Amino acid sequence: MIITPLASGSKGNSYLIESLSTKILIDAGLSAKQLALRLEDADCKPSKISAICVTHEHGDHIGGVRVFAKRFNVPVYINSACYDVAQEKYKLDEINDIRFFEAGDKINHQDLMLHAMRITHDTIDPVCFSIDDGKHSSAVVTHLGKMNTLVLTQLKKVDALILEANHDLLMLKMNINYPEKIKQRIRSNRGHLSNDQSAEAAIEIIEKGKLKHLTLAHLSENNNSEKHVLKTYRKYMDSKGIDLPFNFAKQHIISEKIIL
Repeated sequence: MIITPLASGSKGNSYLIESLSTKILIDAGLSAKQLALRLEDADCKPSKISAICVTHEHGDHIGGVRVFAKRFNVPVYINSACYDVAQEKYKLDEINDIRFFEAGDKINHQDLMLHAMRITHDTIDPVCFSIDDGKHSSAVVTHLGKMNTLVLTQLKKVDALILEANHDLLMLKMNINYPEKIKQRIRSNRGHLSNDQSAEAAIEIIEKGKLKHLTLAHLSENNNSEKHVLKTYRKYMDSKGIDLPFNFAKQHIISEKIIL
């Protein structure tokens, strides 16, 4: 299995998952043109994508789905509640092949099995996905206000994890350009994981699971930085004697491939 973050952040999100015979996207929040360019950068022809799996209806995750799916004749997996609220705005009824699932379902697509796990975010019925090819497993877990027990338990079974580390609490608090209402939304259980929340979850997954690769994603460009994440993670890892390397998913370019 190969996992390539194509884009991660508030300007668009998409992750390429490749097995021996299958290539899928988790989310398509960039324009179809930009997605195609980034897939080419990742040595993947856009026409080889066999499915798009949607986590929730925010534009930075679903904005490019319709055009890409129509252009390359790609089926789209989306839960019914998400489809209902996003259909009109994003013209999803123009997509030829919509495949519905519900949170908690396991989706068999070619040689991949995806588990759609319910998370908390300020959308109608958001999910994250774990992906298994029979030999290796991975997960993409972003856009959640808190880590729930079900997701945490499942993540102890994965070999590779893309995990949100959205904001530094002090940077967010001191940001004079963000209204207090927005700050409260980001910090809430339906917002985003802070660096501390992310590190706490990662420590438990590392200690009690089999994680080999960790990529930190969806860093806020206004309330976080790689330097702040590194400082927080090193504090938590050093306190537990953990030395697992990790890297970052980028917003404007594709990121380092994870190869299992």
